[in-house]
Formats: sequence, C-alpha cells, structure tokens
Amino acid sequence: MSYFFDYDRVIEEIEKRGAKKVLLQFPEGLKYFSTEIVEKIQSKMPNVELIISGEPSWGACDVAEDEANIINADLIIHFGHTPYTWYYPKFPTVFINAESRIEINGEQISELKEILKQYDAKSVALTSTIQHHNVLNKIKENLREFEVIIGNPSNPFMFPGQILGCDYKAATSVNADVYVNVSGGEFHVIGLGLATMKPTIKLDPYTMKVEDMTNEVNRILKIRYSKILKAMDARNWVIIQGVKVGQNRPLMVKYFEKKLKERNNNVFIVTNKVLNIDNLRNIDRSYIDAYIVTSCPRLPTDDLFEFEKPVLTPGEAKMIIINKLEPYIFPW
Repeated sequence: MSYFFDYDRVIEEIEKRGAKKVLLQFPEGLKYFSTEIVEKIQSKMPNVELIISGEPSWGACDVAEDEANIINADLIIHFGHTPYTWYYPKFPTVFINAESRIEINGEQISELKEILKQYDAKSVALTSTIQHHNVLNKIKENLREFEVIIGNPSNPFMFPGQILGCDYKAATSVNADVYVNVSGGEFHVIGLGLATMKPTIKLDPYTMKVEDMTNEVNRILKIRYSKILKAMDARNWVIIQGVKVGQNRPLMVKYFEKKLKERNNNVFIVTNKVLNIDNLRNIDRSYIDAYIVTSCPRLPTDDLFEFEKPVLTPGEAKMIIINKLEPYIFPW
C-alpha cells in the first residue's frame, strides 16, 4: 500500500482497551483500502468484530460517534487525521495518521525552485496535510538557498507545518514571501492561499506536478468578495448550525445572531448535518437574503459557491458585522 496504516498500533490499542466491536472510519480518499485493512487486522484478531463506516468523513471534526453508539461499538479507529483543534471525541477513539510513503523527487524540487525564483522569494513557508508531513524536512534540506520556515500548528496533536481545511495556524503563524503546500488536489492549497493572501504553490506527490495556484486563489477571492458585497445589504439571514459533534459551534451561532439583530436584521437558525445546495433550496424563500455556515468554512467556498444567494463563511460574515472589508478573513 502507498500509506502506512500502523497495524501494530491498531492491534495494540484494540487489545489494550479490550474492544470486541470496532468501527473503522476513513476519509474518502482512504476508503479504497478499507477492506484490505480489515483482512489484515482480522488475521491477527479473529475474535474482534470489525465494521467499516461507509459514511463520508471530512476531517477529525467528523468522527462517527453517532454510528458507533448505534451499532454498540466499543472503539472507533479513525484513519487519516490527527485530533481536531477544538474538539476531541467523547467516544473512545484512536487516531491513526495513515502517512504516505510517496517521496518528492528531484525534478519537483527543481520546478519548485524555478517558481520561487520568479517571485524573487527570499523566504518560503512549507506546509502539508498529515499524510505528507514526513517530507517537509527533506524539502527544506533541498531549498538551502532560501530561508525555509516550517510553522507550528494550532495544537500539540498536529505536526510542524501541518494544516487542515479549516486551520492554517502553521502557515499564518509565520511570515514568508511564498507559501508551499504538499498535498493532493486543490482543496488545501486553495485554503492556504485564502488564509495567507500570499503567492501559493502546490506540490502534488500523486501527480508529481508543481503548480503556482496564486491566480486561482485570486479568482476565488474575487468571487468571495462579490458574495460579501451582495450580502452587505441583507436584512433576512439564515444561520446554519452544524450538528455533527465536532462542527457544532453554539457560541458562534449566538454571536452572529446577536450581532445581526443589533443591526435590525431578522435571523433564522437552521440545524444541519450534511449541507448541500438542495438543502438550501428546500428552506429558501424569496425574502431570505443571505446565509452563514458555522459548521465548516469550506462549504461556502467549495460546495455552495454556485448557490443563487450569498452563502458566507464565519470570517466573511464577521467582515460585514465589523464593516471592514480588508483584510479578508479566512476561515474563521
């Protein structure tokens, strides 16, 4: 397998806790390996019942506590994430990093250097998702002509340079000319660009490509500002309160409700577990002007940006409330 699933630790934790029924949870990109993992663990622990969660999991904020309670599991093994910054499950849960075995090659390093030189960069901040944190120091060693910074994350469970889709402390805690992210796809690097507002480069271990994502980030930023400007005159608001255990932020909901009502706005609060455009259209009315999503700040920027009315992140809503359009606030 191209990932290290640390079977020894999984087996050790199951034995240590005396678990007889275990729910295995995976993010979408790792579900592909789930049945093989069950077979490997089962061969060592034939008397333990292993059940795979087929529900989507979008991060360590989305641990399957409800599922585990429904099936009377003793333990959750959650693959692919470290514990979340603001929430730790109440249900017995073990987090397994699932680090990638893919290395960064010399050609990628050379391409990265060329882009950095185009920006006349003196300092470079390196970030990654949990799967690729193990290559950051190797990249740093190969960028000796630059000042390379690997920032500290927001909690002690995370690794230096590690970011989440909603947590960029490892990047925003440092100041650099250019920010580099090691991950697959565009999800994390787009968030990095919105959080730092600096030139942003993606180093993809899967495609072996190095891409300057700065123009794409700027394109998305223009869309976000158009949503903010449209929402500035809104009078009727819907606040979405997430009810997944790691996405429920009642204090944030109350903050926005209070501040909007102080502006003589009408406010409706709607709970939701899995938010999509159809959900919004089902509750939308002609007099509703704008929405705020408090469950996950990536929903407005990624999944709901095409909705016909402004759907804002908490940071964007705060910009309206404090009547200050710069700097752009992302994610919170």
